[in-house]
Amino acid sequence: MHVQYVTDEKGKKTAVQLSIKQWNDLQKGVKKLELFEDLKQAFKEMEAHSKGKIKTPTTKELMAQL
Repeated sequence: MHVQYVTDEKGKKTAVQLSIKQWNDLQKGVKKLELFEDLKQAFKEMEAHSKGKIKTPTTKELMAQL
């Protein structure tokens, strides 16, 4: 990955510049991580439900959230 740094007058790095392709690739990676975290949370909730620790909402309750 080719990264360019933007520095202030003291030489302190303040920003980075990436190519559009690199930026798009990073965004795809972030979306995959977010999806993974959502799935992980869903599996935790399914496990808690199967152990009787949480109540599953009814279809009517789910529709009311929309």
